[in-house]
Amino acid sequence: MSFLERLHQWFRLIRVPTFPQLLRLPAVLDVRERIIFAGGLLALVSGFVLLATGWYRSATDVRPAVGGTYVEGVVGDPRHVNPIFANANDVDGDLVRLLYTGLFRVDAEGAIVPDLAERSEVSADQKTVTITLRNDIRWHDGAEITTDDVLFTIRLIQDANVGSPVRGSFRGVTVERVDAHTLKLTIDRPFAVLLSALTVGILPEHLWSNIPPTHLALADLNLRPIGSGPFRFTMLTKDKRGSVRSYTMERYTGYHRTPAFLERITVRFFPDQEQLLAAFNGREVDGIGTLAAIPPNTITRRDVTTHTTQFPSTTAIFLNPRRDTAVRDVLVRRALDAAVDRPALVTEVLRGSGTAIGGPLIIGFSPDADPPSPEPFNPTKAEELLDRAKWTRVPPEQFLTMRTQAGLRALEEEKKKQVAAMPRNQRPKTVPPVTDEERSAIETRVRTEFDAACTGCTPLPYVRVRNGEALAVTMTTADIPELVAMAAHIRDGWRSIGIRATVDALPIERLRAETIPTRAYDALLFSQVLGPDPDPFPFWHSSQVRSPGLNLAAFTNKTIDKLLEDARATMDHAVRAQKYAAFQKILAEERPAIFLTTPTVAYPITSAVHGVRIGKLTTPADRFATITEWYIATDREWRNAK
Repeated sequence: MSFLERLHQWFRLIRVPTFPQLLRLPAVLDVRERIIFAGGLLALVSGFVLLATGWYRSATDVRPAVGGTYVEGVVGDPRHVNPIFANANDVDGDLVRLLYTGLFRVDAEGAIVPDLAERSEVSADQKTVTITLRNDIRWHDGAEITTDDVLFTIRLIQDANVGSPVRGSFRGVTVERVDAHTLKLTIDRPFAVLLSALTVGILPEHLWSNIPPTHLALADLNLRPIGSGPFRFTMLTKDKRGSVRSYTMERYTGYHRTPAFLERITVRFFPDQEQLLAAFNGREVDGIGTLAAIPPNTITRRDVTTHTTQFPSTTAIFLNPRRDTAVRDVLVRRALDAAVDRPALVTEVLRGSGTAIGGPLIIGFSPDADPPSPEPFNPTKAEELLDRAKWTRVPPEQFLTMRTQAGLRALEEEKKKQVAAMPRNQRPKTVPPVTDEERSAIETRVRTEFDAACTGCTPLPYVRVRNGEALAVTMTTADIPELVAMAAHIRDGWRSIGIRATVDALPIERLRAETIPTRAYDALLFSQVLGPDPDPFPFWHSSQVRSPGLNLAAFTNKTIDKLLEDARATMDHAVRAQKYAAFQKILAEERPAIFLTTPTVAYPITSAVHGVRIGKLTTPADRFATITEWYIATDREWRNAK
């Protein structure tokens, strides 16, 4: 008999209990045997469950599922959630990226790819672009998106009465309708940044056409928009003052590309970075959307993934010669530049999250177009430059005496005028002398004004004076901790060479709404963000000096104007690089701004949100380039079901 036959015979001798017999088993067992039996049965069942679970996991894959709410916090307030105005406010730009789409979009790699457009054709002379729209695109209210919407949006932008900050990008562009899904754009010469300009979101004509251009900025649709993006507006909340405090959007199932996994997104708005960080650490928000260098040890929660990336923005001090006559002198501008310790700003203020620069960023061209090396920190050179500019060094007490004497002379002149204005028969024979009380009051006022100008600042070793006036610069910036710290560091460096430097930190909303549009500053410490195409035209062409233009230094130079215009007019990469290199050289000579740093930014987000991929950023809103891939909810899928 073989081994298999004997084994089979042995199994036949084994009697397996029936189910009723198993049910009666506890009755024939004592307590100890019952415990052993229960333990064995539990181990058997647990082992089976673990085995089945392991097998299920090995045979399936986790996949994203629709569901979940992501809450992001940002610093600032929405004002115009409208693509033709959003360039002026990062918060608006963030919301526009989620709610609207353009003919083209910037992908995670920074490339410009079709969005509402299905395809585009450029003519041989590069002066005509024919664009065909997709046939599956609809507004959030269900209406079809057509060529008419595109024409309407571009013509609104071109209307001077609208005041769109992107109007300059469409200057010289003619748009015409071919059919409901085809349009043609014609330009009088090749326009290098046209495709990047066409990433602007498109507005629905059927909702906006009845609003006069001069009233567009006041329309309710600016806060309750109908767009075509991956999310659509559902609700907002306001505080007692009428400021928007939260903004909620839900997944748009009719989105023409793959719809998002996240069911909804809520954006909450905070007045400053400290309150936003507190809300994040307190788990009130899931992510910090105001991209900035976050100081170490300020994030205390553990369930966080921090994404870091280089951000194409430049932080600079924009000097305003129309407001502060002293900075009209290039020697003074060069002295201010040489007295800035950029390496210390990077290490002490940014904690290493940045790089020092000496000019505007122009990314993607030859090294010749890169910004020049920053001016080395050299206070001695700064002193020499101010000496050459005839700003003499005067001890503080001597300066106070000078100001007091000037005040006394002004008072004496005022008394002479008062006497001269009296009737002849009432005039005294002599002008009344300045009294001791008046002299003391002037001395006190002069000293108080001098000391109060900068409480807690580095003391002035001396005062730079020319024609009886002190060299004074008030640096205006936003009340963002990083910018305030940077401004204080620079202020103290300037004061060490005798400049009466002070800092005026304003709420970001006031800065953007009032100070910047009116150019009401001597020097503005601020950050400018590049667009999809690194075209410096919006920041440095003389046509952009007045609001809504972004030439914050109010700088005009005919040679630079011509270089920037020519660079825009060609699609030849090498020619553009040459123009930008020449532009950088002139800017370095003229020093209309003091370029400081470009940041490495952090984007902290809860680990519960998966699929987050932060690529190359051209604007803060580009962090949402892959928003449709983000997910919280999951399910499992059989491998052979793929």
